[in-house]
Amino acid sequence: MTRRRGGLILALTCVVALAGAWVWRTHQQGEVNLKACGVLEPGGQRADLVQILGAPTTIMANQAKTRVALTFTTPFLAEKPIRAVVNVRDDVVMEIDCGDGRIKTYDKY
Repeated sequence: MTRRRGGLILALTCVVALAGAWVWRTHQQGEVNLKACGVLEPGGQRADLVQILGAPTTIMANQAKTRVALTFTTPFLAEKPIRAVVNVRDDVVMEIDCGDGRIKTYDKY
């Protein structure tokens, strides 16, 4: 009976520790996203975006090939990647999604 209770307490402690680590990592990830997105504003050039965030991990174009959606994922941004939409014609960043529920858009589009 005592072994079973000790095992249950150990298992519960492990679950709480893992959940705490996951919450801490998610918080840190959000801080990194906010820091990176604080520097970024829609209306800039794609080259500036790539210079700050590095190479995008995925690039998807719309059917008309007028806009490109870029996704930036690093080990810190794995669960909440930063996404940006770029106008292909003039290479201007039209929209940035920081992964925190806020989407910044460029006023001219």
